[in-house]
Amino acid sequence: MQTAKTDLRHLLKLLDDDTPVVREAVRTRLASLRRELPEQLLALGEPLDEEQERLLSEIFAPVCREELEDTWLSWRWLSTPQARLEEALAHLSAFLSGWQARADELGRKLDSLAEQAVKKGNAYDARKLAEYLFGGRGQEACLRGNSKDYYAANNSNLLWVLANGQGNPLSLSCIYILVGKRLGIKVEGCNFPGHFLARVEHDGQTWLVDCFNRGRFMLAEDVAKHHPAANPSMEEIVHESATVETVVARVLRNLDEAFEREGNMTQRQVVRRLMLKLMEE
Repeated sequence: MQTAKTDLRHLLKLLDDDTPVVREAVRTRLASLRRELPEQLLALGEPLDEEQERLLSEIFAPVCREELEDTWLSWRWLSTPQARLEEALAHLSAFLSGWQARADELGRKLDSLAEQAVKKGNAYDARKLAEYLFGGRGQEACLRGNSKDYYAANNSNLLWVLANGQGNPLSLSCIYILVGKRLGIKVEGCNFPGHFLARVEHDGQTWLVDCFNRGRFMLAEDVAKHHPAANPSMEEIVHESATVETVVARVLRNLDEAFEREGNMTQRQVVRRLMLKLMEE
């Protein structure tokens, strides 16, 4: 173990070596250690400085892109819609979070949020869970809508959303769905135009839940009849569960727009390739 720590310290010191051959050898060696490196750095107990973090991010960015694209769509073969949704969003979130993030982090964070809801006594039904998560009826919110930076790519990264307590309508709805699954509460997605909603059965009626606006409950029938965009197709939208493919495609479209706004064409091209793979399937 001591030898491994010594080797890692040596490699980190050589990241910005003056000799191109040495730098390339170091980068190749570190790239081969990518999966184990976060744990090894933790064991080392010496935080990376800003320049080391930048150089490692530069080294691993192409590797992470390649890994995501190579394994993309593997989530489609899982047995349940919730498992497929979580797996797809976990891999996207890990990619968006940087080379040290792992896809399985999302499941652990969702487990923790569900456990907290149970401890607070807010997990008995869909409405109480929404109130706990989004601050309905005067409760302090665990999560809220990110109105200030609505179009940021981070709003589609569930790891970031859970860590920072804010997201967009789609990411917040997905968290509601996945936490609900852990608690035996059926929550579905509603592919409402312009503003994604959750959909639940509660007290014998179908409700749409606006997770972005403090988990507001709205009768599906009322929304279908009275929304400004109401038309015959609206009745179908509010009563149909959004498929996992529909949700993932909408996340990708949000990211495409976010990266265009940010001028990040490298990430935008990755997202577009993922969308193309999804469409081809």
